[in-house]
Amino acid sequence: MATNFKENRGGGKRSGQPQFPQEILHLDNRAVALPPSLELYLILLCFFIFCFGNPASKSQQAPKNPTVEAFLSQFNRLQDRFPGQSPHLWVRGRKLLQKHLNASHHTQPAIIILTASRKGERTLRCLSAHVADTYSAALHASTVQIDGTDKSGLQSDQAKLEVDSELSSAFQAGGRAAVIHHFELLPAGATLIFYKYCDHESAAFKDVALLLTVLLEEETLETHISLQQVEERVRDFLWAKFTKTRTPGSYDHMDSDKLSGLWSRISHLVLPIHPVQTIEKGGCHVHAKP
Repeated sequence: MATNFKENRGGGKRSGQPQFPQEILHLDNRAVALPPSLELYLILLCFFIFCFGNPASKSQQAPKNPTVEAFLSQFNRLQDRFPGQSPHLWVRGRKLLQKHLNASHHTQPAIIILTASRKGERTLRCLSAHVADTYSAALHASTVQIDGTDKSGLQSDQAKLEVDSELSSAFQAGGRAAVIHHFELLPAGATLIFYKYCDHESAAFKDVALLLTVLLEEETLETHISLQQVEERVRDFLWAKFTKTRTPGSYDHMDSDKLSGLWSRISHLVLPIHPVQTIEKGGCHVHAKP
């Protein structure tokens, strides 16, 4: 059915157009006064949006973890004490240890392999000890250091017992970091004790940091070597070192399957260490402890 609008030819308005009272169509210029309660609500709303909706404000108000702050303060100083190192050492190493310190519930220990060439042997020992001390000092705890050189002449079972005893005693006494120097010199079968300490789910101590050092046979290590190349080089070196021992089937024998399982537990992060000449010539005592 067609709608029948009559057109007012004089005014050009249609009779079907809604008609509004003049007091609605013509508002005066007076400001509309808001109720006091509504004004207060708007003021509070703006305040909360500014304080809690501003990302910068969140970062400023976020509580700091004093343990992490103490660690970062000391760890960052190591970069000046040990020049010429790979940026990965300072970035990836710091990130892993910082994350572990900041965790409220630990599921596994923090594990890092540090490696160097023959010309960086003293720097490797010195820097690994400093990193471990920096971690444990932030927790007001101690560091235990074990040298594979001292275990190299032992039978695997005896070396394994000694390493187990030293680690467990230190951690039970409140120690929070350990350095295993010359991991490559431990008797092959003795390294299986690290299943106990480095397992992804059932490590005996989960709130600790373990640093394993591996001294490679080559004289020098490329300055710009990638992390993948470093990891492959250490893996191949340990495979050659540990899987050629004695008679297959003997207690001292480490086979490829056992080593593969161990490697998956300890190779979370493998970092290169480059020689610092003042340390190689003068020893670690030229650097004060953190």
